[in-house]
Parts: sequence; C-alpha cells; structure tokens
Amino acid sequence: MLRFDETDKYELKETYSDTLPKEIETYLNTEGGGYIYIGVNKNGEVVGIKEGKLDEIMLRVADVITDQVLPKCTEYVHAHHEVIENKDVIVIDIKRGNKLYYQKKYGMTPKGCHYRVGTKCQEMTPEEIEKRFVTTLNIPAPDICEMKSRRQDLSFEVLKIYLKEHRVDFKDEYFDSTFELRNEEGKYNEMAYLLSDQFNESIKVCRFKGKGGNLVMRKEFGNGCLFKIYNEVKDYMQSQENIVKTYFDAGTRRDEYLYNQVAFVEAWKNAILHNDYAEKQYPAIYLFDDHLEVFSNGNPLKNVSFDEFIIGKSRPINRQLTKIAMNIDITDQTGKGNKDIVEIYGKDVFEIMEHTLTVKIPYNKLAMDLDKASNDTQNDTQNDTQKSIEERIIEIMKDNPTVTRDELANIIGKSKATITRAIKSSNKIKYIGPSKGGHWEIK
Repeated sequence: MLRFDETDKYELKETYSDTLPKEIETYLNTEGGGYIYIGVNKNGEVVGIKEGKLDEIMLRVADVITDQVLPKCTEYVHAHHEVIENKDVIVIDIKRGNKLYYQKKYGMTPKGCHYRVGTKCQEMTPEEIEKRFVTTLNIPAPDICEMKSRRQDLSFEVLKIYLKEHRVDFKDEYFDSTFELRNEEGKYNEMAYLLSDQFNESIKVCRFKGKGGNLVMRKEFGNGCLFKIYNEVKDYMQSQENIVKTYFDAGTRRDEYLYNQVAFVEAWKNAILHNDYAEKQYPAIYLFDDHLEVFSNGNPLKNVSFDEFIIGKSRPINRQLTKIAMNIDITDQTGKGNKDIVEIYGKDVFEIMEHTLTVKIPYNKLAMDLDKASNDTQNDTQNDTQKSIEERIIEIMKDNPTVTRDELANIIGKSKATITRAIKSSNKIKYIGPSKGGHWEIK
C-alpha cells in the first residue's frame, strides 16, 4: 500500500475544506512551492475522493485558484486528477510566485498572508508583509497599449458595429492607428485583444449560499469584444438577478427591486473600464444571500485620495479603453459614477485593498421579504395541491381497492408520475400483495 508523508513540501487533505485558499497562498509565498493532495488523509493513506464528488471538488479548487487568492496566480498553480491505487485524487502543484500573495477575504493582513514552516502555515507579521510588498510599490503598472497581445490574428467586427451604431467615423485602413490598437513595435497590444472578436477570457457571475459561502452557481461570459460582454452581463443581471416584487400600499402599486440598478451599472462600468488587465485578471460579480459584490483588479488610490476617488477624480487605469467607451456611450467624462453609488448606499460599500476594489451592494430587505413570502405562498399552494391529489386518490381507492396507477391518472387528470409521487409521499396509503393481484389499503 502506497503511503505519503506530510512534509514542508506536501500538504495532505482527506477531503476539500475551506482552508484551501490559505494553503495555496502559503506555498506561493514559500521558496520552492509545494504540493497539495486531496484524497489522502493525515496518516498518508490514500482514501480517494468520495464517489460522484470529483467534478464538484475540481470546480471548487478551480474557483479558489482563479478567484480567492490575489494577485492572480494561475500561472503558478495547476490542479489535475490522478488515479492512485484505483482511487481518485486531486493534486495541486504550486510554484513559488513572484509577488506577495494573500487570501482575498482577509486582504494583505497577517490573517491573509502566510508562509510554510515545516508542516505548519505561519502567519506573516506586519513587518514581514511590508518588507515583502514594498519592493512592488515602485514598479510602474504596465500599459495595456504597450503590452504585446498574446494573439496577433485579431479582427474587430463587433467593435466596428458598436462604433457605427454611435456614428463614430473611421476608415478601415487607419482603424488600428485611430484607436491605438498597436504598440510601438507595430504589434497588436493587449487592449486590442480585449476589444477583438477573438477575446475569450472568462468573466464570471458566481452565486454563493449560506454562511460558509458554498459555490452553487457559476455563469461564464466570454467569446468576443469586452464591450459586448459588459452589456451581456449588465442585461443578465437586470433580467435574471434583479428581481422586482410588486405590492399595494393603501391602494397604490409599488415595485421593490432587489438592488438599485443605477448603482450596480455604475459599479460594473467602473470594474470593466478601470480593471488592471495587465495582471490578466478580469472583473467578476459575486452573489451572496444578502448582497452582491462587483470585483475588479487594481488599486484606484495609487494616485488620488479616497475622498477624491469618491467624487470622481480618480485617474483612469486604462486611458484609451475609457476613451473608446466614451465614443459608444458606455461612459462619460463627468466622473459622477462613484458619487451616484455613494448617494444611494454610502461610502462603506467600497472595499479597497492593495490590489483590488470591491463594491458591496446590499439587497433591499423589503424585496427579500416579499420574495420569501411569495416562495412560501407558492410552497403552500404546492402542498395544498399535493394534499388534494392524495385525498382524491384515497376516495377512489376506498371504492376500488384494486385500481391501478394508470387508471388513477386517467380519473384524476394527472400524469402517472404525479400519482406515483403522491402515493409515495402519503403515510395513509399502503399496497398489499404482489404487483399483480394485490390491493390498496388505507390506514
């Protein structure tokens, strides 16, 4: 029997746990990196992933790697599936990163920054955090107009449609130079990739449930120009997530939305335009039980104070991208977006860390209560319907104890599956005897 030993380079986990982000960022901050095995217990025995859970756990691991550790670490962390002793095991291979890494939920604090000492994850002191981080402060942020695109076979049909719809004049032969799509070497730049038809990076909307924040839904948007994705996400959030509940107050009809759409659109617009794409990390939206979060990469306070940021004096991270967005009416020059958010929700919705900006928009409690009441009413109606079907079945069985499910379905006007469910859920109905020739007994 193969056995593993937990050492400074090997972390053994019998199953997935919420400590995984800490263990990954620990190895990213530790010379030599390390490996995490999920499906191997602390005694070194291969127990395997529980049957049917492999895909779910792989999805959770991918979410941790892409969304819960900052800065973006995907080039240093790779997870794959192995079969060891005929059992499924997940292996996460982590290289030493080139930055100070931390858990998104705790930020750049001792609780969020660790390194490996033997088999333990050691918290960094504030002095250690400052020492490791200070080397990155004076490095100027790369300009996406100077960065060479990872692809050079780019086309811009979707972008051109947006420009034509908004009566922006351009000539095809000068298109690249007009919108600064090439760098000084004449190569397509990273901004060109973002706006191209070939842009295919994932921008996610994720839903989490409960206090533990369990991932229950991940919807990915991609495949095309960044501005198209911006609109797709905005439309999805408006039509699918921003529920409206209508009620009457003293005879007056009132509509209650789950959250303020104006504030959300401003936050989402800012996330798309001012995200630091040089890190190749993309904006995202996280949905929780009582609020939503609009996440973007980059610190808006590098050049302005928080008060200046609030009133719209922040300097655009992506100057040319913002300029093009103005041409197609995605944004304007007023800088009023943050002021709108503050007027509606206050300053505390902004959570700014060293490398990230999160806007936390609380849900409308009245809309949540109305939604819960509506769901309760719907469940009561379903229960009443189920009870009504059960009562009719019992009445028929009393008159005809040998009636079949097919006959019950025809008499009551429901499907055979509905009749079967009603019988199985009832504690009053029992079948006596063989499948053919038996009879129903009512308790």
